[in-house]
Amino acid sequence: MPSADYPSVSENKVPPASVPPPYHSRPEENPDLTAAFSSLNLTALSNKPTPDQCLAHPKLLEAFHNLREDVATTDGLFGIYDYFVDRVYPNQGFDEKRAQLLLRLREKRWAVYVAKAERRPARRALGDIYDNFENTSEIPRLEFDRNTLPPLDVLMAWHAHLLNPRDFLEDCVRYGKALFWNTGLPLAIIDPCIDIRTFEYYTSESSPLQFHRATGFEWNSLDDDQQHTFNCPKCAMPKQVMWTTLITADFWEESSHKDRGFGFADPDFRTSCHQCLTPITHETLRVRKFQNDRKALLQKDLPMPGTLLNTKGRLQPLSHSRDLEDHAPLFPNLLLKMFRSPSFEELDKPEATMNDVRSIIERVIQILQSRRILTKRSQEQRFAIRKMMSRYWNNSSMFALDLSGAIIRQGTFIEKMHAIDWLHSPAVHSTMQRLLIKYGRYFAILKIHEGKTAVPTLDILASLGLCIRVILPVRPLQLAQRVIAARVPVGEVLQLADAMVEQTEVEMLVEAEADVEEVQVGVVEEGVVETDSEGL
Repeated sequence: MPSADYPSVSENKVPPASVPPPYHSRPEENPDLTAAFSSLNLTALSNKPTPDQCLAHPKLLEAFHNLREDVATTDGLFGIYDYFVDRVYPNQGFDEKRAQLLLRLREKRWAVYVAKAERRPARRALGDIYDNFENTSEIPRLEFDRNTLPPLDVLMAWHAHLLNPRDFLEDCVRYGKALFWNTGLPLAIIDPCIDIRTFEYYTSESSPLQFHRATGFEWNSLDDDQQHTFNCPKCAMPKQVMWTTLITADFWEESSHKDRGFGFADPDFRTSCHQCLTPITHETLRVRKFQNDRKALLQKDLPMPGTLLNTKGRLQPLSHSRDLEDHAPLFPNLLLKMFRSPSFEELDKPEATMNDVRSIIERVIQILQSRRILTKRSQEQRFAIRKMMSRYWNNSSMFALDLSGAIIRQGTFIEKMHAIDWLHSPAVHSTMQRLLIKYGRYFAILKIHEGKTAVPTLDILASLGLCIRVILPVRPLQLAQRVIAARVPVGEVLQLADAMVEQTEVEMLVEAEADVEEVQVGVVEEGVVETDSEGL
């Protein structure tokens, strides 16, 4: 007996065979993967980011990715050859060890190229910049065109510097480059120079010539001298050294010193001056950097690196009080000027290290405390000393950070963005608009909850967090009343987890309030909902 719910087979009568209804077949067109960023509007001036600006940024990242691939896979570049793999692992097929060694060879080529990019004259290449620093939010921006754009490797170094906004702001202030800070990357000029299909970087025909005239360097870094030239830290005699000494297969064997090398781009850089026979290492150059900065402080009143911004990343107003305890960020400057110990002259010895610098500063503080010139040290003053010293650990460049290391870290993120291929998403434009609203709420949370750590979600961090630092570096400072560091120094993972949980609750509350406002606006405007993005 058939069930009421399931009729019998006889009841399911199959209709007689017939010709299917006609239809018009049309071949499926290939989607245009470049449509989202082929006609970006980047000319409109605005103090808040637009979706088109945020789309131009991953396009630039893809150009950086192509540059990295070209450099890393160029066999024989900087004397590093792929056949080293056959010398180290002969008579073996493709296995994991051979693949890992090949990857190390390519990463070393890129590391040497990045070291060259850091030492290239980025500031001079970007043109003359006014030396005044006006205390106003309406500082005019620098004007670029296709003729004044720098090479792609200099753009990459500039981009990595911008991703560390506190360090970038500090360098701009110390070197009198206010307009540089306020400008950001000129994406409106850069974007048309990047091919939308190959992501190759092309400027005008006169750009290489202008760059060479301004700096004396070639447009293509690989056409420059393959040796690095610097002055001896003691006698100032010019010295030429190799970028890397890892140019034979013996250095890449498992029994070697793990790819250390003795060139300038190698961790164990070692050489000596032909004039004064002074041994020179990376540590020697770091100590010399400290000595040069200390002399500039005493002779020109140029503040030491790391002593300009307070714990919020803002410039600390100078107090007229002579009490050391009233000058927390500037405390190291006052300390070095008030107590000119002869011990600092010991740092001119070739064997001096940054640990000796730290010991001398600690000894000076103890002397000042014994003389009751310095009664106590606040937490801010301790932080100021550590921050100043951080500018010299593993950093001998003119910048506040190890720019080559920042470029390498940037490359890791770029690789992930390339693997995701978020740039070719069909809904990337609408997604960007939604994320801009979410990013504005994030900064509202930062401003309201000033004493707490606010952790952006991964979608905001990946798509907008780095982008807005690049195109509008001054905007986060205006919104949150502080400069947001690229690397938040959180002591424990639990603190980060607690902050994320609490922020999620706040985000839900802010989003709910925003939804209520949108509903109210929709009622007033007869169903037309407008989203306020002034928080951006």
